[in-house]
Amino acid sequence: MGWHDRLNAALPERASRWLLLGALLAHLVLAAVLSLSPDEAHYAVYGSRPDWSYFDHPPLVGWVQWPGAMLGGSDLLMRIVPMVCWLLTAWGVVHLTGLLYAPTPLVAALDKQGSDGGRLTGQAQGAGRAGVALLLLVLSPVPNLLGMALVPDSLLTPLTCAAMILTWRLCDAVESRRLGLWLTLGLCLGLAGLAKYTAVLLALGCALALVRAHGLRVLLRPALWGAAGVALLAVIPVLGWNAAHDWISFRYQLGHAAGSNQWRGYRVAVYLLVQVVGFGVLILAGVLAARRDPASTLRQPSTRISPLGFVACFGLPPLLLYTVLSGRGTTLPHWSTPAWIALIPVAAAGVLRLWQGRRLLVKSLVGLQGVICVAMVVLLLAGGIGRETEPQASSLPGQMRDRAPVNPVADLYGWEAAAQRAQGLAKNNRIDTLAVINWTLASRIAWYARPSPVKVINRHRDQFDLWFGTMTPGESVLLIDWSPMTFAPPVGPDRFEQCELLEQLPARHLGRQIAHFNFLHCRNWQGAAEPLPGR
Repeated sequence: MGWHDRLNAALPERASRWLLLGALLAHLVLAAVLSLSPDEAHYAVYGSRPDWSYFDHPPLVGWVQWPGAMLGGSDLLMRIVPMVCWLLTAWGVVHLTGLLYAPTPLVAALDKQGSDGGRLTGQAQGAGRAGVALLLLVLSPVPNLLGMALVPDSLLTPLTCAAMILTWRLCDAVESRRLGLWLTLGLCLGLAGLAKYTAVLLALGCALALVRAHGLRVLLRPALWGAAGVALLAVIPVLGWNAAHDWISFRYQLGHAAGSNQWRGYRVAVYLLVQVVGFGVLILAGVLAARRDPASTLRQPSTRISPLGFVACFGLPPLLLYTVLSGRGTTLPHWSTPAWIALIPVAAAGVLRLWQGRRLLVKSLVGLQGVICVAMVVLLLAGGIGRETEPQASSLPGQMRDRAPVNPVADLYGWEAAAQRAQGLAKNNRIDTLAVINWTLASRIAWYARPSPVKVINRHRDQFDLWFGTMTPGESVLLIDWSPMTFAPPVGPDRFEQCELLEQLPARHLGRQIAHFNFLHCRNWQGAAEPLPGR
């Protein structure tokens, strides 16, 4: 390989390494500056209240946050785990890319055949794929967010890489004789099941790939059922907890997936647009280009499955399922992160192929995704757009006078100060319980005001009912109202007898008021006592 080929191979890798360092620096800065998001705070509370499982998710996301919570629970400390997961994912996609395109003589020959006139040799192509794979991850906005904010998908993503690496090795006729690989795959799938219920789609991907490689006779292998047994043993805490709580977690997830809205095509279109922007058009373009890449479509003799066919087993089923469910408005954009990560190794090969003939297109897409990532960081650090001005800046609960422009990151600021002020007001007024009206507002208050109990007023079965109970007759609370999601005071039959406004607290950032909190003393709950879910 000449110096020109070595330079072409090294460029993507060098650029990716610098971008990797830049992304890590951005993660650290954002982690130190921003308050926990609603989901982050929810799972942080998991860590401060360890259990065998929880109402809306399996327990792993709480277990890994337990050490941070016990050490004080600073915002930066609670973001160490997702940053480590992101680094493991980066290693995983690079290692998986190397495995899928191992430098066999046949692959090298196909690389050279498709090297656009010999400008880039097969060896140089093989050396560049890993760098491009890292580049695609670094320039993908949603995985970067999950690399700072811990959600179950943050854990599921590196576990997906690990399961794919093990499965690819087990697709090989010789490697499949190793019992240790099978049992390790079972453990990996068990951990994925402890992270999120959608791990069943990861298990489906493993099954599809193994059947394509070995045929249906793989189902007769004792090692496969040994792996299934290990996975089942790992998720026993989830099964046991649900059995003791009337299976509320499974019923909640099934109901959430089914949705309550009528299926609408425009929701699918919006979801697909968000997916392309959130994960980057480069991955999609790379996968499409890989369909014409001989090395990506080659069925290797030892595995009987091509790299493109292999990643499709893991990427396509989740993407198709979430796209269909999005028509009911029940699919969140980050759920598909493991599926997009699974496609990156083949997408890297496709982008490298595009680079040989359409460099301007690749440069333009790289620049576009870079601008999106930088804009995302700037938006978060700047506190979003818009500000509250009078009379919105002092609006009362339930009032939306002269609404300020929608600020997508307003809920990342002010919650710690609001929780601490709520605790002070509750103590001064001899109130035992904090409260919010909607469950989506409860996580930040419950985290930053821990261990104060936080109850949810609206009737919505959730984890907070299990932690703190439901409202009881005659109870009084310190109610926290947040201006971007404000509610009228809950006064009337089956509500409180009266609610008195005690104080307002503005949430300011860089000299702008972007939201404010209203604190109310609500007295004498007149509703009937409600049974806890699952009891």
